[in-house]
Amino acid sequence: MKKILQQNLFFLIPYFLFLLVAGIFLAIYSKGEAHLIVNQFSFEFCDYFFYYITYIGDGIAVMLIIFLLCLVKFRYAVFTAMSNIVSALITQTLKRTLFDNIDRPIKFFEGGAHLKLVPWVDNYIYNSFPSGHTTAAFTTFFCFSLIVKSKPLKFLMLLFALMIGFSRVYLSQHFLNDVYAGSVIGVSVSFCVYYFMERMGHIHWMEKSILNYK
Repeated sequence: MKKILQQNLFFLIPYFLFLLVAGIFLAIYSKGEAHLIVNQFSFEFCDYFFYYITYIGDGIAVMLIIFLLCLVKFRYAVFTAMSNIVSALITQTLKRTLFDNIDRPIKFFEGGAHLKLVPWVDNYIYNSFPSGHTTAAFTTFFCFSLIVKSKPLKFLMLLFALMIGFSRVYLSQHFLNDVYAGSVIGVSVSFCVYYFMERMGHIHWMEKSILNYK
């Protein structure tokens, strides 16, 4: 476990800094106040940028990524798929049981503060906490961080995950605390699944890919 942590410091250290800064921000402001602070920064370029990048956290995008990993090594695909399945189950269970009455920003501010919305985005109303897209993004990109060896690439994986998480707030699909929780679920589950698979050892067929399977 210590070795896994040491090998992924370029993802984990800035990620923990994000948790610290975002945690302080959420401790100072209510989720509504925090959202309105972020919402005041609206630019046309960002409208398009975050609209498209948010789809990387979509289930279809994740399945495509898993298929592409099958072309590299089955172990990577199985690891990423298992991590996403477990993290999605946790997130969706929380959404529909303990936190099934949590409204999304557009419903939360209904009749109150005026939100700056991206006109062509269909905003959801219910099941805000935690953020499913953020969970998928942090799950998938932390899986990538655990797979790749390059330290700059590990840091880049974090940036992608953060951008997707922020896109959910920018598009007013989620509050910051939804994103915060989703990121913790994604990273924690990916780490646990990776540790479990490392303890299992190498299975012969998993070291192959679609391209060289015989």
